[in-house]
Amino acid sequence: MHIYPDQLSESLDFEAVKQAVSQYCQTTGGKEFIHKINTFKNNTALEKELIQTNELLSLYLSDDSFPSTLFDSIKEALSRLKTQGTVLEEKQFSQIRSLSESYANMFRYVDKKRNRLFSIYQWIESAQPEKSISLEIDKRIDERAIVKSNASPELQKIRGRLVKSRIAADRIFDRMLKKYRDRGVVADFHESVSEDRRVLAIQSTYKGQVSGILHGSSAKHSITFIEPGETVEINNEINFLLDEEKQEIRRILKELTDIIRPFGSLLFEYEKILTKLDFIKAKAIFAKNQECCLPQINNHKHIYLRDAYNPALKLVNKFKNKITIPLNLELDSSNRILVISGPNAGGKSIALKTLGLLQIMLQSGFLIPVHPDSSLCLFSRLMGDIGDSQSIENELSTYSSKLEKMKYFLNKADDDTLLLIDEFGSGSDPDLGSALAQVFLEKLNSYKTVGIFTTHYNSIKAIAASTDGILNGAMLFDSKTFNPEYRLEIGNPGSSYTFEVAQKTGIPHHIIKEARERTGKSTLKVDQLLVQIQSEKLQLEKKRDQLNKELRQIKVLEAEKSDTIGKLEEKLNRQSKINEEHDRLLYWGQRFQKLVDSWMDQKNQKDKKEVVSRFIGLLNQRSGETEKEENVALSKAGQRRKNQLEKLTSTELKIGDKVKLIDSKMEGSIQEIKGDKYKVIVGDTISMTVERAKIIPFAAKLEAPRKKKKRSANFKSTEKGSPKAEKNKTEKKSKKEKPKSDSANS
Repeated sequence: MHIYPDQLSESLDFEAVKQAVSQYCQTTGGKEFIHKINTFKNNTALEKELIQTNELLSLYLSDDSFPSTLFDSIKEALSRLKTQGTVLEEKQFSQIRSLSESYANMFRYVDKKRNRLFSIYQWIESAQPEKSISLEIDKRIDERAIVKSNASPELQKIRGRLVKSRIAADRIFDRMLKKYRDRGVVADFHESVSEDRRVLAIQSTYKGQVSGILHGSSAKHSITFIEPGETVEINNEINFLLDEEKQEIRRILKELTDIIRPFGSLLFEYEKILTKLDFIKAKAIFAKNQECCLPQINNHKHIYLRDAYNPALKLVNKFKNKITIPLNLELDSSNRILVISGPNAGGKSIALKTLGLLQIMLQSGFLIPVHPDSSLCLFSRLMGDIGDSQSIENELSTYSSKLEKMKYFLNKADDDTLLLIDEFGSGSDPDLGSALAQVFLEKLNSYKTVGIFTTHYNSIKAIAASTDGILNGAMLFDSKTFNPEYRLEIGNPGSSYTFEVAQKTGIPHHIIKEARERTGKSTLKVDQLLVQIQSEKLQLEKKRDQLNKELRQIKVLEAEKSDTIGKLEEKLNRQSKINEEHDRLLYWGQRFQKLVDSWMDQKNQKDKKEVVSRFIGLLNQRSGETEKEENVALSKAGQRRKNQLEKLTSTELKIGDKVKLIDSKMEGSIQEIKGDKYKVIVGDTISMTVERAKIIPFAAKLEAPRKKKKRSANFKSTEKGSPKAEKNKTEKKSKKEKPKSDSANS
C-alpha cells in the first residue's frame, strides 16, 4: 500500500504503536525490524504474516508459552565465515552455539505444536536444526567460551606442563618472598605483577640487596619492582609454554572454523528466522494485551468497524486512567464517503485517525483492536491531510499546502484509495473555501474513492445529505452538560455547538448574545435544527438502551424459568419411573401373597400341591418378563455406549494429546499421526500403533459395557410327590442303576 504524504503514518500515530510493540521484543534485531516495517505491497505475503501473528496470539490466549527468542547476533562471525582463511574467536563460537541451540529449541516446540502453528511450521520447515554445529563446538569450547584442554592431545600436554611449571614458579617465588621479608627489605604490599610475572615490591633503599631483573618503580620511586633471579628461568619456560598454548589454540580454532564454515548460510537463516519470530511474538503479546484480533478481510471495499479502539489513544488514556470510547462505523459501495461534523474536541479527528491507523496496522501485518465480527478491505493507496502542514522552507501557507495535497488527490485517487481529510474546506475564506471544497467532494465521489472527511461547513453537510455515495455523521454532544460523548452517530450531520462551547469556556453572556444577533438567521436556524435533532436522537438512544436493558432482564428471567421447568420435568420423569417400578412390584407382590394365603388355607396335600404348581407357574411368568426387561435395558445401554463411541472416535485428536485405549483402558499420548494410524506412547517406553477407532480422549467419560447375568430363567418343582419330582426321582435312579447293569454284563 502506497502512503501519501510520507509523514501521514506519523500523523496517524503509527510510530507510537510501533514503539509500544517494540518493548516486547527480546532482541535488538526484532526492535529494528519493527521500526523499519512498512505496509505490504503483496497481499499474499500480508495474509501469511497476519495468520502467523494470529497463530501465536491464539497460543498466548490459551495460556501457552513460546520459547525464548533471545540470542546474540552473529552477523560479525557470519561476515568472517564468508572469507576463506579467517579464524573465529572463542566468544563467536559460543554465540553460534547459543543461536543454534535457541533455534533447535524453538523448532522442536513448533514441530510439536504444528497443528496450532501450521503456518509458522510451513515457513521454517525447510531450515531443519543441524545438531553437528553445537556438537563440534561443544567438543572444543566450554560454557565460558574457553578452548577445552581436551580439545587436542597436544593442548592437554602443554597445559599439564604449564600447571607444573606455575606451581614450581610459585614455590620458588614464595621462598624468595619469605627470605627478603625476613630481611625487612620488602614494601608493605610485598608483591605485584608485571608482564604476567610475579615481582617483589622492594623498598628502593634496599634494591641493591636483591638480585634479579628490574621491572620498574612506583610513581615516587620509593618502591622498586624486581623479578627474583631464581624465578627468571622458570618464568621464561612458562612464557614459552604460553606461546605454544596460543599457537595450538589458534590451530584448533582454525580447524573448528573450517568445520563450521559450510553452515554459514544455514546459520544466517537461523538468525533471520529467530529475528522475525521475535518480531511476530512481540506483535502477538501486544495483541493479547490490547485485545486485538484478526478481523474478516473482504474483497469488495466494505468497511465495518465494531467496537474499534484507537490503540495509541487507548495507551495514553490508560496512563491517564481514562476510559476510551470504541468506534462503530460502516462504509460500502453505496455509502463510500462519510462526512463527520460536530463540535471541536468532540472526537471527529479521533474517528478519522482511528480508521486510518487501523488500516495501516492491518496492512503492515499487525492485528487490530476490534470486535472479531469487524470486516475490512485492503487498499492500494492511503492518502490524507491531517494537521497543519505549513512549510517554511517552501514558503507555503497552510491553505496552499492543503491545495497541493488536494491536487495530488484529484490526480491519483480512485476506487482503490482510502482518503482521510481533516477540517475539509478550512484554511481560506469560509464561503469561497467551502465552494471549492464542494466541487472537490463531488469530484472525489465520482472516482468512487472511500474515505472520511471532517468539517464544520453546513454547505458540505448539505452536499453529503443530497449526494449518492456520501453520508453524514455526527459526534454526539450532550447539550445539557456541554460535554462530548465521543460517539459517532451515522445518518445526520452534527452541530458545531459554537455558542454552547463558548459559554462553557466562560465567554461572557453578552458577547455570546451579540454574536448570535450577528449570525444569519438561516445559519442559526440550521444549527439549532441540528442541535434539536441530536438532542432527540440522544433521548431516543437512552430510551432504546433502557428497553434493551429491560429486554435482557426478561431474557434472563425466561432462561431461569426454562431451566427451572427443565429440572422439574427431569425430576418428574425420575419420580414417574420410580412410581412405575413401585406399582409393578406391588402388583406382583399382591399376586404372590394371594397364592401364599391360598396355600395356607388348604387342608390337604393335594390342594396344596395344586397351589404350589400355580406358584411355580407365576414364578416362571415373572422370570420371563424380568428377562425381557433386562434385555431391553441391555439393548438401551448398548445403544448409548455405541452413540458415545461414535462421538468420541470422531473427535479430532492432535499430536501430544493424552488418550486411552478403549479395550485395555491403558493411558498414553499421541506421538505421530499417519492417516487413520495413530502412534501412541504408553508410559515412558511402550510404543504402539492403533487405529483411530481404538482410542478416545483421556478425559472422556464412556459408559462401561453391561453384561447379561447368567441365571436360570425357569423354576422347577422339587416337592415330594409331585409329578415332576417323581419323574426326576425315576431318572436319577435309572442313571445310578445303569453302571451296575453294565458291570454285571461284563
